[in-house]
Amino acid sequence: MKILVLGAGGMGAKAAETVAQFDGVSSLTIADLDVACADSVAKKCGPKARALQLDVTDTTALQSALNESDAVLNCVGPFFRFGVPILTAAIETGTPYFDICDDPEPTLEMLALDEKAKAQNMLAIVGMGASPGVSNLLAAKTCTSLDKIDHLITGWSLDDDEDGPMGDLDLSEEGGDAAFVHWMEQCSGEVTSWVGGKLTPVKPLQPLKVTYPGLGKRTLWTVGHPEPVTLPLTFPHVTTASNAMVLNRLDAIGLKDLSRRIDAGRITIDEAAAEISGSIGKDGGSAFQAFMGWIVSKLSGPRFPSLFALAEGYRDGRPAIAAAAITALPKDGMAGVTSVPLAVALKLFIDGKIIGTGVKAPEAVIDPDLFFQTFHPYCVVPEPVSAEKLVSLAVN
Repeated sequence: MKILVLGAGGMGAKAAETVAQFDGVSSLTIADLDVACADSVAKKCGPKARALQLDVTDTTALQSALNESDAVLNCVGPFFRFGVPILTAAIETGTPYFDICDDPEPTLEMLALDEKAKAQNMLAIVGMGASPGVSNLLAAKTCTSLDKIDHLITGWSLDDDEDGPMGDLDLSEEGGDAAFVHWMEQCSGEVTSWVGGKLTPVKPLQPLKVTYPGLGKRTLWTVGHPEPVTLPLTFPHVTTASNAMVLNRLDAIGLKDLSRRIDAGRITIDEAAAEISGSIGKDGGSAFQAFMGWIVSKLSGPRFPSLFALAEGYRDGRPAIAAAAITALPKDGMAGVTSVPLAVALKLFIDGKIIGTGVKAPEAVIDPDLFFQTFHPYCVVPEPVSAEKLVSLAVN
């Protein structure tokens, strides 16, 4: 199978390096506006790979590259700008499409192209990274564990945890500035979520008190993301869905202050992102600051898993909570955590284990158990675990 990877940055490079190892891939094209960058990635991928200079806004050139490919992995962001046009081009050429879109609004726009993709007899899977992606499939396991769900929560931890599976993530690495901008976009203004059985605009950074089975209670903070807008489409017994961050109280206060300043027009989203980036990039600090940070972390509550889903509802007519968490993830920081799941989804497609047509979220077409079984060999941070222990599922 001939694969096209759009984008030779951190995400695209890691996706390409992973895909290059698949027996079912006969050739691999890494396309980027910066052909030197694409060529550097291609050389790392081996003899199957070649570089292509491509401006994804050039529809004719993009469609030409798609026509020569059997599937495309789109790692070109931001997705609010490039997601819909690139998917539209893939539908026009009938090229199976996979991406790592992490914005809810373009996700909804792309899902609206479902009938057009079906007419072309092609499949597109949007949001197949860590969150969304792995988080959706963790949520799928909780959704099938309960009969009725009042509140479905996907979450990720930003607690300092060097030993956790996301402990080596560094938002200041390549692509970090874009990550901060995306983060502040989803922490300010209004975001789309699923409330009371319908899509609803809501304010982010709302406190959300949850109880994690075996760990205890903690306050999380809501943030805009695709999971709440896609999961209820596959699991109609979900009444309300949210995406939330695990933050210590000091960080939550700082984020809420930035959000208020953005909403009041005192700073832009880019300026807020730069402020966070500068703060995270600072080394050291006073002993008092370190001590206060430690105190705040202890007051915030028990440590939650790095990437998890939690469903509050009913099972056999009784109140119940189901929680699923990933216990290990790929190496290479944000690029590995985000891009390896994308590559694994492609592998399942190549092997004929994902079928269907249309534009879908991961949970609509990917069997969670099959995904985690295939994903398992890549999960080595903080340390390798057995396949049976890769996902921790608890139902109380």
